[in-house]
Amino acid sequence: MQELIKKYGIKSKKSLGQNFLNDENILKNIARISNISDENIIEVWPWFWVLTKEILAGKPKTLTLVELDNFMIEILNDRILNNDFYIWETKFSIINQDILKYDVLFSDYKVIANIPYYITSPILHRFLYWLKNKPKEMIILMQKEVWEKILSKKSSVLSLFIAKKAKASKKIDVLKKSFTPSPKVDSIVLHFEIINDYDFVDDNLFLAFIKASFSNPRKKMINNLSSFWYDKKIYLEKLISLWFNENSRAEELSIENYLKLISN
Repeated sequence: MQELIKKYGIKSKKSLGQNFLNDENILKNIARISNISDENIIEVWPWFWVLTKEILAGKPKTLTLVELDNFMIEILNDRILNNDFYIWETKFSIINQDILKYDVLFSDYKVIANIPYYITSPILHRFLYWLKNKPKEMIILMQKEVWEKILSKKSSVLSLFIAKKAKASKKIDVLKKSFTPSPKVDSIVLHFEIINDYDFVDDNLFLAFIKASFSNPRKKMINNLSSFWYDKKIYLEKLISLWFNENSRAEELSIENYLKLISN
């Protein structure tokens, strides 16, 4: 890693939230979380091939790299010309584009990504809700503040909108010293298995409802809902039927509770 940084004069760009993972064991383990062999893989923000090399060793059917940084694209192409590693039989492509504007053409694929804090929620929202062709699985390295909300026992808008579309599980702890430069907090690798168990509730209705429920976290949930024109009497009766009461707060309810409130 350090040799590559020195060779190409690589400097992280704060504007893109770049922190380069430099622990080879962690990189190998990320590539082994899910089966890669003969799969269509999209790697988001590959930077200069550190994780890409491990993914290619798993012999995916196709590998699409989506990278926004033009300088990193130059490094990628230079390393290909220098035969720095073997591409195997993988069909290979590099897309120089913002991942939030990239339209996936595959109907059967997996996502592997190391993404900065500020773009985590938009990327998850795009792959879980916006795209017509959704992934089968996602393996995402993210910072501590985000994954703690996703896996917390207390519900949040973030944890609920993910829970409707995917089962998230913690896979690898990544200390801040494993990056160059080191970020301020530790990170973790999460595995998302995409589900369709809750598709019986409309996505837009669901998102609007949970946003209203959490509009003021300090307030009682029923008061938040009534301030967004949800009938207070009706939803109080629904809460009571689920063994909650007028003092209950939005964070106390599970994904199943919310789906029942909306669908019943």
